[in-house]
Amino acid sequence: CFQSLSWVRHLCEPGDMALKPDVLWAQRPDSVFLTIDLKDVQDMKVALESDSLVFSGKVGGSLYEFRVDFHAPIKKEESKWSTKRLIEFYLKKESEEAWPKLSKAKMPWIKVDWKRWQDSDDEGEGDGKPDFDVDGMNSMNFGDMGGGDDDFDSDDDEEILKDLPIPQELAEVEQVEEAGAAASAAPAPAAPAEKAGKELDEID
Repeated sequence: CFQSLSWVRHLCEPGDMALKPDVLWAQRPDSVFLTIDLKDVQDMKVALESDSLVFSGKVGGSLYEFRVDFHAPIKKEESKWSTKRLIEFYLKKESEEAWPKLSKAKMPWIKVDWKRWQDSDDEGEGDGKPDFDVDGMNSMNFGDMGGGDDDFDSDDDEEILKDLPIPQELAEVEQVEEAGAAASAAPAPAAPAEKAGKELDEID
């Protein structure tokens, strides 16, 4: 386990009652496409290394966690991910070769993604599957997404937004709007005709 991340370290402790999601995978000679079959994940945490992926998240009050030790190393800096619908990863292999399995250990919740799978015999043939679609996927640079260098926490973005200072231009706009609102709330001065009428009444 990663000794630097407490939430990752506890995954290796005995008695873990967290659920395991279905993890689907497919590959090309140079890459792996991995899908975590969960939607609307809350409190999501992800730690990706060249040799492993660790995930934690809650769905409907249930906790899901897992760790996968890859069959072979990947290039983290060239990998991508997306959370638009399901949680998907495009993992760039360090060496172009076919993997006989995704994980070093056999895990029943890891399954083949037959929609994206391409056999080695199909490579280079007209009926072979195209390369993985990575349009709209983000890089694995968690430093740009609110987490640390090695992990991502979905709660971090909200905390960072709370701490950001308000730009000077926006502050000036807010001051003008507040002044305008105060002016509109003040009672309007009496019209000249009304004032003259009041003066005549006093004379009489």
